[in-house]
Amino acid sequence: MNYLRNWVLAAYRAEHPQRRNPTQQILDDFDQLLFSKYDQELHNQSDSSIPLDLFNRSILVYFATRSEAVTATTKVKHAYEFFRNTRPIP
Repeated sequence: MNYLRNWVLAAYRAEHPQRRNPTQQILDDFDQLLFSKYDQELHNQSDSSIPLDLFNRSILVYFATRSEAVTATTKVKHAYEFFRNTRPIP
């Protein structure tokens, strides 16, 4: 997986509230979808105060999925803003 499993699970659950029994393949596919949609944008908008380690990338992607913005660019922008304002820790 590209991101930490628990954050992928949280994003999957938030986006698919009625699906309560995803297979590992479904989660792997969802993880790849998140990676394809957000990872390059995470690097494009990188912030020197936020290392892009696995935890930070995982939580940033989760935050991006929760944004009500339309584009991945804006969703990632919102994710970085929320991260900077809350400073989540593992």
